[in-house]
Amino acid sequence: MNRRSGEGHSAGVPITSYVLKVASRCNLNCSYCYMYNKGDESYLDQPRMMSDDTVRALLTRARTHCLQQGLDSVIFSFHGGEPLLAGVDFFRRFVTAGTAILGESVKPTYVLETNGTLLTREWLDLFCDLNIGFGISLDGPPDIHDRWRVNHAGIGSYRNVRRAIDLVLSDRRCDGLFGGVLSVIDLAGDPLEIYQHLREIGLPRCDFLLPDGTRDHPPPGVMLDRPQTPYADWLITIFDRWFDSQDTSFSIRLFESIIGLLFDPDGGNDCLGGGSNGLLVIETDGGIEPVDVLKICGPAFTKTGLNVARNEISDVYSIDLVNLYLRGATAACDICQDCAVFPICGSGYLPHRYASWNGFDNPSVYCRDLMKLITHIRDRVLTTIPPETRQKLGLMPLSFAQALAALNTSRLAWPTGPTTPRAALR
Repeated sequence: MNRRSGEGHSAGVPITSYVLKVASRCNLNCSYCYMYNKGDESYLDQPRMMSDDTVRALLTRARTHCLQQGLDSVIFSFHGGEPLLAGVDFFRRFVTAGTAILGESVKPTYVLETNGTLLTREWLDLFCDLNIGFGISLDGPPDIHDRWRVNHAGIGSYRNVRRAIDLVLSDRRCDGLFGGVLSVIDLAGDPLEIYQHLREIGLPRCDFLLPDGTRDHPPPGVMLDRPQTPYADWLITIFDRWFDSQDTSFSIRLFESIIGLLFDPDGGNDCLGGGSNGLLVIETDGGIEPVDVLKICGPAFTKTGLNVARNEISDVYSIDLVNLYLRGATAACDICQDCAVFPICGSGYLPHRYASWNGFDNPSVYCRDLMKLITHIRDRVLTTIPPETRQKLGLMPLSFAQALAALNTSRLAWPTGPTTPRAALR
């Protein structure tokens, strides 16, 4: 399908954040990785590193877009692959070029996500010198982390990652830069053991990520025609321990996002809530693409044919797949919009809605899990609020059973297979 029809034009959604694939290779070979182990091998056609020419073109296009949209700031997120493979000098050149090209009109914020295995004191010096915020990936204790996060020889990476985290936590300069860890959920791991391990390390914050999957290839443990909610049950175990502790020194982004959306529906992100998503990915060759996790939908699925060397950022508004992502929850299917938890769920993450038979016109593969988690957190939080305040805010208790029953008794069927084929958005 031609993705350049321009239908659903989203020129009103400014691009405020760029995920930069500064390195298209990785020194790890994590089995669940959406970049390398979900069937899309288009990275093999990419340069291994982003060139200085591409950096300058990107910064110039980003500045133009910011000025066109009336933006005075922009976020650059260094990503990969493993971004540290680009080397210390690359980041110094990037920030120097950013200062020169963006000038005083646009203020950049720099962040970086690393697997941690290459992190040294020299890198921390760089982050502090250039004010680059950063996060590290850690899935839990050694037996959990090393099950998935291995190098290309199959050797686990926990030891090196833990060394990096200890280095960061011992350096007070990093207190305002270190964003904590990202942990992909492993249902085989004891949730409380993993939670306790992250606490014992001394981390300030973490976020739990759902493994990526589509309706064609559901994540481990998810069966679309069964009522089980394994990921909600896993997360609820941690939430209850965390919530009952009332310890504000340890932050869990997923839970805090859900709580925040109870009171501020406009405070969402691309995984939860109803907001639009002003994010693009720039590949090492300068290719302009929608969010990178869409690679799980098929080989070269995210390729738009646009490049910062020859296209303005605003050219993405002619690409249907980009528009779909930028629109956020407004692009959700009718089933989701009829659901009681939709204002918080926002239909979940766009890649998790995909099916080859009807594109993205589906609830998330995590629909029941999200519904159960949200209703549980909602009701736990509401018990801490006086009844008169709950009534004033319009927040009444809602159980998972009530929310699920309301959805199942609607006029809409729950799609679990290609019963009504449509052309997929490709």
